[in-house]
Amino acid sequence: MHPDVILLNGTGSSGKTSLAKELQELLSIQYLNFSIDSVLYALPPTDLRLMIEGKPINRSGYDYGRLTEGYHNSVKGLLEAGCKLIIDNAWINEDEIKALERTLSGFHVVRVKVMCQLNVCVARELARGDRAIGLAESEYPLVHKFMNYDVTIDTSDIKPKEAAMHLLKKLELD
Repeated sequence: MHPDVILLNGTGSSGKTSLAKELQELLSIQYLNFSIDSVLYALPPTDLRLMIEGKPINRSGYDYGRLTEGYHNSVKGLLEAGCKLIIDNAWINEDEIKALERTLSGFHVVRVKVMCQLNVCVARELARGDRAIGLAESEYPLVHKFMNYDVTIDTSDIKPKEAAMHLLKKLELD
């Protein structure tokens, strides 16, 4: 049975979004890839650039906690509308994870621990150019601290499509 949500949690640049996109293509039913980036990329371009550079956003009305709450509410709304979701983030804050778990309560969720060697994440982060340098390293010791998982996938040495195929086999989907 296909879960309502495939939740991918891993440090920045661990390959979560690439894995999500490959999963979307391989699954026999439609899943939306809806990550926190879906909300963050809706910020004004200047604010997004500041965030990418790791600088503070001082625009009146900016509140990261409100964005996160809005993201969770959007996830719940999409699920209640009958959409199936692949969600990905680097969840490092215990309170945020508890809020997410409340949002997902009542839905069939598969939690995937996306592992990747730190040196690989750092190299990917440098190559991407769309993340604050040092983000992966700062998230690394925290990202798996407060969440329990159903399955683990290591993306260190494999391409996203291969990781997606391994994950589908572990989930026994399609």
